Amino acid sequence: MARVWIDVLTPKQAKLFASMARQSSGLIDPVFTTRRYEYTVAVLKRFGYQPMVFGSYGTDLRSKLVEEFRRGLEVLEKVPSFDFAMSYPNPLAARVSFGLGKPYIAFTDSPHSVAVSRLSLPLATAVVFSSCIPLSEISKYVYPGTHLEMYRGVDEVQWLKNFEPSDQVLKELDLEPRTYVVARPPEHRAAYYSHGTERLEIFRSILVELLKRGYTVVYLPRYEDDELPKELQRYGKVVVPSTEQGVDGSNLVYHALAVITGGGSMAREAALLGTLGITLYPNELYVDRCIENWGLPHRRVHDVSTCLQAIEEFARDPDRYRATARSLRQSLETPLDGLKRVLHELRMR
Repeated sequence: MARVWIDVLTPKQAKLFASMARQSSGLIDPVFTTRRYEYTVAVLKRFGYQPMVFGSYGTDLRSKLVEEFRRGLEVLEKVPSFDFAMSYPNPLAARVSFGLGKPYIAFTDSPHSVAVSRLSLPLATAVVFSSCIPLSEISKYVYPGTHLEMYRGVDEVQWLKNFEPSDQVLKELDLEPRTYVVARPPEHRAAYYSHGTERLEIFRSILVELLKRGYTVVYLPRYEDDELPKELQRYGKVVVPSTEQGVDGSNLVYHALAVITGGGSMAREAALLGTLGITLYPNELYVDRCIENWGLPHRRVHDVSTCLQAIEEFARDPDRYRATARSLRQSLETPLDGLKRVLHELRMR
């Protein structure tokens, strides 16, 4: 069994790699590292993994660089020897792996994230990515000879393929099915995110209108200093799950009327569960286009009225996509399928 160092930086990455490790049938022995960043540690713990936590999240270019240098030293001092590393495009994971002469396998659905792709993918031994993304969008970042492995699906299928619903999260948070929306603000401090202030204002206005119409908002903050949930409470019921305990996100999304996010993953997760997924991300993403072409309930919106109209239309028959979504999930490949092919091809088992 290969000892694998996995550095995760966001809850989505934690969910992806923890579910891969759990479903790998002993193929890999993971060592997880992460940083102090909202729900990330809680997600790993819910999957049964106790990560090593180094550093936090920088708020500007200089502090991001300082945090990365600090994390790098801690990784070198404290992470045990490993056979290879895996992560999303991650300059630290790429640099440490390269410096130690260890293979680095990168996973990505984000070729639009130019900075981290340029800083990490050139050092990758292999890159695993969705077939929704044109090969040229990945190959432009890598050296000749890098193994490029496509799988027929999207990342979110990894933890949703065999999903079976439970209502436990409704009891924990005192919610009723289809009476609430899950809200995830834009990641406006990320290096790749543009139009952050504009999208935040649209996001806020949408939630105010939904609260006025009687919907509950389950708010999943990205940053500790997010004051928007307190402001929204004057308009209606706002629930903020504990960042320490985390929440069963897939079941929370499954029972929601809609997900509204400034990013992409939660909207795709919603659509794959038959729930309306709405993204405010300003640019069209290849993986989002796939979700829509598969006939799932996914919308990219740029204004308040379009978003509210989409929710009201979906609310007329909110269960009509359930069977289609379930059948599609079961037919698609997962990133783990791609990893198994990489390990076989590169004789890394």
